[in-house]
Amino acid sequence: MGLRTFLKKKIYNLKFYKQKKSNLKNQTILVTGASSGIGLGICEKLIQNNKIIAVYNNNFVSLSELQNSNLIKVKCDLFDLDNYQEIEKQIVKNNIDLIINCAGQFGSINQQLTDIDFNNFLNILKLNSLSILKILQIMSKNDRIKYIKKIINISSSGGSIEENKQGNAYIYRTSKSALNSISKNLSIDLKKKYGTSVISIDPGNVKTGMNNKGYLAKEKCAEYIIDIICEDRDYNGSFINLLKKDIPW
Repeated sequence: MGLRTFLKKKIYNLKFYKQKKSNLKNQTILVTGASSGIGLGICEKLIQNNKIIAVYNNNFVSLSELQNSNLIKVKCDLFDLDNYQEIEKQIVKNNIDLIINCAGQFGSINQQLTDIDFNNFLNILKLNSLSILKILQIMSKNDRIKYIKKIINISSSGGSIEENKQGNAYIYRTSKSALNSISKNLSIDLKKKYGTSVISIDPGNVKTGMNNKGYLAKEKCAEYIIDIICEDRDYNGSFINLLKKDIPW
């Protein structure tokens, strides 16, 4: 790591220095994208005191290292909206208090206008945007949606239309903008009917498989997300970063 990169990383992490340690207990939590990155970090932080339903597709090796009776591992290809049967089995068996939706991919490497892979585009939309709707539809059909207290959708500042000053990344930006729109819609419908809070969170520059040059460790990111979940303030209908500051839609 060069000196400039080291300093940038150090300065970036200093923003997160004064964090209060929060924790959740006795919750049943559905985590998507649980086998890597932020999703795995959240499972690691919460597994001791909560039941975790960890939804994964690939990279089972990392998730298999978590040996705990509180962990239920569910394999599901979230690209395939007709193949959520394993998730539905767990929805029927459990009253889920919290959903932390971390599943997401960037999409094909080249996302310039002239090189868009539309098949990949559609798959990323299904994964990044529509999968949470499919899960909630299943919960509604099985009369389980009423138990959810909060839904956390891991979004990105790349989905902010107002903050887009760079262009490009059509697939990723569009999928996260769509997720934000879905989050806002859900925050109105579910709050009104069930009292459920729905929040979009930009995790920032986190080191994950999708961003191996990220500055913030997934474990630290997970702690901040947990802190937001435990906050007394209701962030329903908000798009915020880890420091709880609003991001323009």
